[in-house]
Amino acid sequence: MASQVQFLREIRNNTVMITASGTNYMTEFNKIYYSFSPLITDFEREQPVFQVARFFITPVNTSLSIMTLAENGNEIQVLVLGSSVIAINLGMYIVPPAIIGFSISKNIKKSKIR
Repeated sequence: MASQVQFLREIRNNTVMITASGTNYMTEFNKIYYSFSPLITDFEREQPVFQVARFFITPVNTSLSIMTLAENGNEIQVLVLGSSVIAINLGMYIVPPAIIGFSISKNIKKSKIR
C-alpha cells in the first residue's frame, strides 16, 4: 500500500496543489479526513478485524489515479476530474449499500404480507 500512497502524494503535489481549487479542496478534505482517521487507526491497532478497512480504501486510491489525467496547473481540468472522482466514490460507497438496503426492505415487506 506504500507505493499507492506515494503515487497519490505525487498526484496531489504535482497536479492538484498547483491550482487554487485543488488547494482549497485538499484543505477541506484534510479537515474531514483527519477528524476520523486517528480513530480508525486506533481501532485497527486494537482489533485486527478492522484491518478490513483497507479493503474499502483501495477503490478510493484507484479512482484518485484519474487525477493524473489533469495537466499541471490546469484549473478547469482539476475541477472536472476532481468532481468526477467524487462522483465515482459516491457511486461506489453510497449507491450499492442503498440498493442492498432497499432490496432487503422490499423482501422483508413481502415476507410480512404473506
